[in-house]
Amino acid sequence: MGPIFTMSSMAKSTFPASDGQAMSAEPTFPPLLSGHRLAAGLSPAAWTAAKAAKGQLGAGDLAWSEDRNELRLALILEPDVERGRCQEMIFVAMVAIGDSLGALCPPRVAFTYQWPYVILANDARAGSVDLVLSAGENGDSPDWMVLSLHLRLSPRNEMTDPGKDLSCTTLWDEGCGTLDHTEIVESLSRHLVNLIHQWSEDGFKSLYDQWRGRLSDNHPLAPEAAGIWGDGVILGVDETGNAILKTGETTWSVSTLEALEKLRAAPGAVS
Repeated sequence: MGPIFTMSSMAKSTFPASDGQAMSAEPTFPPLLSGHRLAAGLSPAAWTAAKAAKGQLGAGDLAWSEDRNELRLALILEPDVERGRCQEMIFVAMVAIGDSLGALCPPRVAFTYQWPYVILANDARAGSVDLVLSAGENGDSPDWMVLSLHLRLSPRNEMTDPGKDLSCTTLWDEGCGTLDHTEIVESLSRHLVNLIHQWSEDGFKSLYDQWRGRLSDNHPLAPEAAGIWGDGVILGVDETGNAILKTGETTWSVSTLEALEKLRAAPGAVS
């Protein structure tokens, strides 16, 4: 299994954070990454995908939003595996978030997951991950893909009481209010690079085992996923990242990539 980075594309200078935007002190990223700061109103996922499609950014370019209430970042990868295997990066990203926040936050904060993309903090929804691939045939290796992460850091005025609404919480509400935005960006980027390297060297199984160990016992499926595929249980994920779901006596396989596409089409689902 080859590396997911095209290494020759990593040796390049850093682009401006956004078109014409002034730069200030930046997070320190691992050597393989080039950071790009975006204004709070810009979506790192959309921005990097647009730049990658035009050939203006490539593997290792990471965009992050300066919004201090939320952490949003997106990383461009150039895989050398077929399209169906790219979904393994979803699980890599979720493990990276769990490991990073587990090291930064107090021990009383438990981070768990819901298939296919939800991050929970003490059983309440705190964030999500997403993956968008360039167009192509199913058996092809995509030219690029954008792996994006989202975490709610502190409340906004319109948020409900996280103690009463498990559909929405923030790291601040869960006792992680002293964490610095830059510190989280740096930690997440390091964990992502380390786990992608682990994936390239050791394969998907060890990372899947780590993900499975943090799958929520009470609600393993995101509510919107359960609404589409039925109120079932997730039995596991196969060696390519397809979820094995069971409802009653029926068991079937669902591609995580296809699940994300279907959920992304539902307004407000991926957030």
